[in-house]
Amino acid sequence: MDMVLYEAPLKIEVVGTNLFVNGQHHHRSVRLLNQMTKTLMNPLQINANPEMYYMFRNVYTHSELRYDVTILSSIPIHGECTKTYGHYHPANEKGLQYPEIYQVLSGEAVFLLQKKNRDGSVDTILTHAKKGDVLLIPPGYGHVSINPSDQDLLVLANLVYDKFESIYSDFEENRGGAYYYLKDGEIAQNSNYFVHLNERLTPRQINDRYKFECADILKEFFVNPKKFEFLAKPELLGKEVDG
Repeated sequence: MDMVLYEAPLKIEVVGTNLFVNGQHHHRSVRLLNQMTKTLMNPLQINANPEMYYMFRNVYTHSELRYDVTILSSIPIHGECTKTYGHYHPANEKGLQYPEIYQVLSGEAVFLLQKKNRDGSVDTILTHAKKGDVLLIPPGYGHVSINPSDQDLLVLANLVYDKFESIYSDFEENRGGAYYYLKDGEIAQNSNYFVHLNERLTPRQINDRYKFECADILKEFFVNPKKFEFLAKPELLGKEVDG
C-alpha cells in the first residue's frame, strides 16, 4: 500500500510499511507477534512470527511534544484483530495523567479506552473512528488501538508529550485490555477485569466531553503548537489558551 498522507506542511508518504518524510526514509520500530504474547486472548501456537505493527516516532517535534505515525497490519491473531500492546500514561507532579491525541490517516480504527477505579474495577469506552477522525485520550485512560480490517492497513498519527515512559504492566498482568475485539466484529470480555461502566461513544462525543476540538493534528500543531500545551500540562485541558 503506497500513499501520500500529506503534501504540506511536511510531505509524508507510506511506501509498503515504510514511511518517508520530505523524501527521507524515517526510522521505525517493529512489534512482532511473539512480543504480543502477554496481551493476547489465546496463547500463541504458531511457527511464524509476523510483524504486527510499525512505530515511527518523532516524525515532527516542537518543544517537548512529538508527532508519531503507527502502521498496523491486518493479520488476525486466532480470531482477534491486530492491535497495539496497550499502555497507561504516568501522572505529572500534580497527580494528573498525561493525555494523548490520535488521528486516523488511513483505514478505520477501534480504540479501547479504560480507566482504573479505586475498587479495582475499570470504566471503559469503545469508539470507532474513520479516516480523518481525531480522538483525545483523556487523562487517566489506558488505551489500545485496533485494526478491525482483515485486508487493509491502519495508519494512525498521535501527538504526545515526549518526557515520560508509558506503563505497560497492567496490560501484561491482565492479558491485554478489558475487551478483546474479534475479526467478525464481536467483543469478548477479558475475565481478568471487572467492568463497572462500559460506554460506546464517538470520537466527537469524547472530545466534546473535554472541550477539545481539532480537525487535523499535524496542520494545527505546525501552525499553533501552543494549542496542545495541555499534553505536557494536563491541568490546561479544556481551558482557553492564547495562540
